[in-house]
Amino acid sequence: MKNLPQFVVAFLIAVASESLFATEPPITAITFSPDATSVVTTSQSGIRVHRWPDLEVQQTIKPSAANLHAIAFSPDGTKLAVGGGNPSEIGLVEVFFWPDGKTIATFDGHEDSVRSVVWKNDQSLFSTSIDREIKLWQLDKADALATLSGHSRSVNAACFTDDGKVLVTAGDDQSVRVWTAESGTLIRSLTQHTKPVHALAMRPAHTGLPMLASASADRTIRFWQPTIGRMVRYIRLPSEPLDIAWTPDGSLLVAACEDGSVRIIDPIEVAIKHVDHAIDGWAYSVAVHPTENVALAGGTNGQIRRIQIPTAAEPSK
Repeated sequence: MKNLPQFVVAFLIAVASESLFATEPPITAITFSPDATSVVTTSQSGIRVHRWPDLEVQQTIKPSAANLHAIAFSPDGTKLAVGGGNPSEIGLVEVFFWPDGKTIATFDGHEDSVRSVVWKNDQSLFSTSIDREIKLWQLDKADALATLSGHSRSVNAACFTDDGKVLVTAGDDQSVRVWTAESGTLIRSLTQHTKPVHALAMRPAHTGLPMLASASADRTIRFWQPTIGRMVRYIRLPSEPLDIAWTPDGSLLVAACEDGSVRIIDPIEVAIKHVDHAIDGWAYSVAVHPTENVALAGGTNGQIRRIQIPTAAEPSK
């Protein structure tokens, strides 16, 4: 496993260890459905649909890939894309109708596991992979429409600016890269991180220039204005952040961390405002409810935990 990203190696070891003791595999990705009546999770157990707010499992969707890393709803909320694959063999993106779970399309053009998926519009989406490539897919075509190359190691995360004109990616080469979404032209590389970058999150529509958060194995979360290539500020955490998500109003950032804690961060003060030890083990994934002050963390042994986001965030103890 020497060629795999450190984060993925740790995940596979965790899966193997938990399988030995007949426990649930880790929750690798978590998201709310567009109408916020369901929560969708991915793990080696497949895709599970949980009823909100009691989180009872209502449906299981069986994907083609055994190892799943990413999940995303289309902008119109009628389709669900999942990314994964088999390490060092194949990367897969599978798209399902929502909510019935019927397969629309499967894309197998990557040579290693897919690490993230992000929709460009209702008919096309980008995927990023451990094979260092970023591919653009269209639902009615089997082959990739375009391949973006530039990262030197695994590409772990991707997101768009709100206007959809700029694609941002990040990965194990410690870089955050900014691309023109339409042409796939690399605009710039941001290289201030000193270890692999695990996750990206674009701040919801706000005044001024777009703001991006990036979470890295160097234990920092950095805040950028990607359209002008400026790092605004950063915060160093006590534990490595593995996933991040903004609150709907963009006032706070929620980080799921390696020590199982969920940390709520003020991006202006660059301060930890609240800490919740949510997961007994690693917190791999996090999602924020689209209208309520609630976050969900997913992690080791299939745990899903609910975190109340303070309306007036309290200082960490």
